[in-house]
Amino acid sequence: MVDIYVPKFIHKDWIDNQDRVQAGGDEGLNNRFHRLEDEFAGLANNQINPIIRGLAKPVMHLTLVPVLTPYPDPDAGGDLMPTWDQALDMVEKPEDATEAHGFMNVVLPDGVKVTSLLMTGIRESPAGSVTAVLKRREIRNNDDGAEPVLTADALDTPGLPGAEVVISNETHRYFLMLDAEGADENRALKVFCIQLTYG
Repeated sequence: MVDIYVPKFIHKDWIDNQDRVQAGGDEGLNNRFHRLEDEFAGLANNQINPIIRGLAKPVMHLTLVPVLTPYPDPDAGGDLMPTWDQALDMVEKPEDATEAHGFMNVVLPDGVKVTSLLMTGIRESPAGSVTAVLKRREIRNNDDGAEPVLTADALDTPGLPGAEVVISNETHRYFLMLDAEGADENRALKVFCIQLTYG
């Protein structure tokens, strides 16, 4: 809480033909101007700057180790899509596979603006694609399609929103999908983390 501002500098009027204006001494110009400096410094440090800092939203990061759940292939009668191999603190495409798919729940503070999506990892071959997509679905009792709101389609390069992304936990639920397709079978593809930046 910011303290109420109480002025500390009070000017004592000089009287014509009685007071001599001088540089030194308790009532000299130097001392008075230094007391004014102290007044402004106290006003800035104790009142103005704390209010400005309170108004500015800091940039925050949510860094996630991917812990992915498989999901059904909509074109294969309920069979699961090819999955990632889960390691301790990352996921990797299986050696003999050309694709891997999974999703995970994401919880962000209500009302924040998401400004970027980053995934980090190792990709030994440029073949195919790897994407991380933040999606949202309305909170209703149906399974209408999920809407993509932010995509990263390259390792170590942040994906930026095309339009403002504001989290609304009252109306939507959010999750991440991590998909690799068309990759070389025997070349490593690993994803270490997914990071969302917001403010």
